[in-house]
Amino acid sequence: MSNDAHTQGAATDTVEASGLKNLPYEAVEVSTDRLVLRPLTEDDIETAQSYRNREGVARYLLWEVHEREQGEEPFAGRRALRRLEHDGDGLVFAVEMPDANGGHSRVIGDMSVFLKSAADAQLEVGWVFHPAVHGRGYATEAAQALLRVCFETLGAHRVVAELDPRNEVSARLCDTLGMRREGHYLENVLVDGAWTDTCIHAILDREFAALTT
Repeated sequence: MSNDAHTQGAATDTVEASGLKNLPYEAVEVSTDRLVLRPLTEDDIETAQSYRNREGVARYLLWEVHEREQGEEPFAGRRALRRLEHDGDGLVFAVEMPDANGGHSRVIGDMSVFLKSAADAQLEVGWVFHPAVHGRGYATEAAQALLRVCFETLGAHRVVAELDPRNEVSARLCDTLGMRREGHYLENVLVDGAWTDTCIHAILDREFAALTT
């Protein structure tokens, strides 16, 4: 549901780039007012497939569209994404609603962070949530927490999200997060035998800081 060419151009900011900090970074639990973001575990596969396999969700998954047909293997690959050190590394968090009574927590989605360029301090984020929780602010709350990790903990300069432009729910989430739509690639991804478009949304560190101070 969510995301390279780099062109060297004239500097537009007098601040000297210093790259990402705190690398290597191991996935750790992150708490918000209503949610917990934590590394995926083996026990999460059934819950994750329960929402990822839904037709209205799976159609927008770009890099793992066939997970519903391949079973545990793609999930194991995602579960192994727990460390950021080199370009291309990733983290995947389960998003759960803690049970105040101490029972089993309810996983409502998952979120990812990928290291696009450590030298250029650029990260990519993505998310998938169960349609049943749409409209309650959970995705916004979790995504804001993830952006804080990106900018405040890792020192990102720029964070991007890539998504299918037909995915209006994710596009609205990007708007809510303050991410601007920067580009629209036509028919650049082949999904289930059909060409689909990709939209790029992004936010800079100074823009995120202005929204949170």
